[in-house]
Amino acid sequence: MFAFNISSMEGGGSHILPSEKGLKPMVDLKRSLEDRSRAPPNFTLARAFQLFFSTRVETPGSINLFQARLLSITWKHMKAQQNELDDKEWDKVFSIESLERMLFVLSESECLPEARDTMLKIARFAYLELCADHGFGPNTISRPALLLYINLLSVNGKPEEARQVIINFGGQFRGAKPSPWLTVLKGVAMKDDRPQLRKITQELDQYGVKFDQSSQEELINILVAQGLFNAAQTIFECPLAGNGEPSIAAKIAVVKSAILHSQLDWARPIFQSLPQGPTSETVGINLLWEAAQGSNAILLGKKVNSWTSKNPHLKEAITILDLNALMEYANAVQNPQLVIDLEEQPEKWGLIANEQTYLLQLESAVNSSDVERTLKILESTIDPSTLASDYLPLANRLIVMLCASKQSGALFERISALLDPLFQDHVRLDPQTVTALTRMLLYRRDFGAVSELLRPRLGTFDSEGKSLVRTALIDYIMDRSQSDKNVWTIYELFKVAFPETGVSTRTELMGSFFDRNRSDLAALVFGHMRQAEDLTRRPKPDTYARCLQGIARAADQKNLELVHNMLKLDLEVELNTRILNGLMLAYAACEIPEKSMEIFRQILQSDEGPSHKTLAIFFKACESHADGTHEATKMLKKIKKLDIEIDRRLYSSYIEALAAQCDFDLATEAIDNMESEIGLAPTSTTIGLFYNASPSQYAKDKIEAWAREKYPDLWAHLSKTKRTDCDEGLKFDGITNETWV
Repeated sequence: MFAFNISSMEGGGSHILPSEKGLKPMVDLKRSLEDRSRAPPNFTLARAFQLFFSTRVETPGSINLFQARLLSITWKHMKAQQNELDDKEWDKVFSIESLERMLFVLSESECLPEARDTMLKIARFAYLELCADHGFGPNTISRPALLLYINLLSVNGKPEEARQVIINFGGQFRGAKPSPWLTVLKGVAMKDDRPQLRKITQELDQYGVKFDQSSQEELINILVAQGLFNAAQTIFECPLAGNGEPSIAAKIAVVKSAILHSQLDWARPIFQSLPQGPTSETVGINLLWEAAQGSNAILLGKKVNSWTSKNPHLKEAITILDLNALMEYANAVQNPQLVIDLEEQPEKWGLIANEQTYLLQLESAVNSSDVERTLKILESTIDPSTLASDYLPLANRLIVMLCASKQSGALFERISALLDPLFQDHVRLDPQTVTALTRMLLYRRDFGAVSELLRPRLGTFDSEGKSLVRTALIDYIMDRSQSDKNVWTIYELFKVAFPETGVSTRTELMGSFFDRNRSDLAALVFGHMRQAEDLTRRPKPDTYARCLQGIARAADQKNLELVHNMLKLDLEVELNTRILNGLMLAYAACEIPEKSMEIFRQILQSDEGPSHKTLAIFFKACESHADGTHEATKMLKKIKKLDIEIDRRLYSSYIEALAAQCDFDLATEAIDNMESEIGLAPTSTTIGLFYNASPSQYAKDKIEAWAREKYPDLWAHLSKTKRTDCDEGLKFDGITNETWV
């Protein structure tokens, strides 16, 4: 899925987002291959393929599985048509410029995990095409293109293939800075494949490359900056050429990363190998180590005073970066008080706080969900545009925290100020952030903003990210406190945004509209399932049964006929007793008893036969049948003759049928004989069902007089229940014998 729906793009180019450009013809190609119809013209496909990549050169964005599959299908189709392409069509797909553009965009784009294998196949297509002989001999691919391909393979879990590419084209990489071998080593380290890492570092000499102190330090700095501690740890433990030792800078980098990742035991021998006593180079890591041992701001201040009194040069060596590292550690271990205490230290240590200092303070406030402190820092020290552009992870967490705050309505303008630069620069927001914003906007009833927020972003999320947003929309749709109109608006948005949603979730949504007494909308939800192209997303037998049960509650004859017709045409669903029970109940509720009885006879003739619930529904049909009393009494005799167990619900259904037919004598006789017939005495609910099923107030008054005399205790208990005036007279609230299918 990308954006919301490909059909939304058919109205004109002005509605196409940058991430959607070129996709429409590729979707048409996919459909034509599936239904064996005519494919779009080659020129259209070549232009679309080129447009997809040329649009993303400046802003690569992300590539999801849907897009990757379309690109793969289109490439294979164009490759098969290669000999039929004219020069312009060929250039748009197979020229060196086009192929190198493909590799660049694929290398720079964020590839969602589920799309990684397909994306690598596309990159391999481009690589092999660049290596093919086009009249200038094979393997004339340029070094920049090779470096892009090596990077793609290495960071996407295929460093072994990247290694082989370097070996095959070794001569082209002489003097390359940084060496592509570092990219391969990074990829192996990310996989934590230590044996392979040792093997590669040991064989580098064969290719004129040394894994020396400088290479290790460079690679560790890259990995640490990306938060890849395990990979940095692996690289640090790898032997250096000539039995060299890691540099002090490399040691400091891994010790700091280990402290931030609570790996003190691993870091301790490395820290102890540093020059003893703080030096100008190691004073910062010594401070951080002291903090990791439990020193608070006061003790750290005393340490600084002690060190600088012995070595005054250390005073100049301590920088704001060292203080920031302490705050970073405090945030890592969720110690907001340490951050607050450290805020007083810059002046004492002769330092000037910088932007990073304020951002770490903000991060601490966000971690603590301290809205007041967060706003104070934002207003006094932080430029929202800088936060959004340079510190996106923190911006995401900040927005989530503000949206979750009870004050989110009052904070809306502040949240908007944070969002404006993100939207202007088309920055990718985390799924959690988009979900929080979606919830806030939904309850502000700003549905247009919800659509604008989701449309360009849903396609950039993996399945888990989409699930978070989907849940937010579902929760709103299921919220009974929201108006039918608003909920339906969001359902329409949900339907387009998440076409892959399964039957079980759609069935729950359908049920929520039945619960709202909006059977018309529930039937539309059912119809949308019935229209699904994918058979797995069409209604199942359980879906039909639940839909018919909802229609029965609403006595919705119009939609009953509609759903019944759908069922007749649905060759994928086999009629079972549960579905037929639903039909029987719905026709009975709509006071079409003849049809209900017809379906009952169909159940009797089926292999599965009637269930216990079928019999209860039969009595429901008797309530409006022209000869309902006779049919009900005849059925009860058959049930007794066949020794079918009669429970309270079934017997109550029989009483209700007699009451609805105004047969007072038989109904009261059935209640009087209830204990002898089924072994269960009548209750106040029994009397309430008898009363509610009677079709006139005159009959109800007669029942009340009888009950007061015959069952005074039961009536006294029942009379405490509220009664509501309905078309057929008063009814006791909450007294029902609802029959489930």
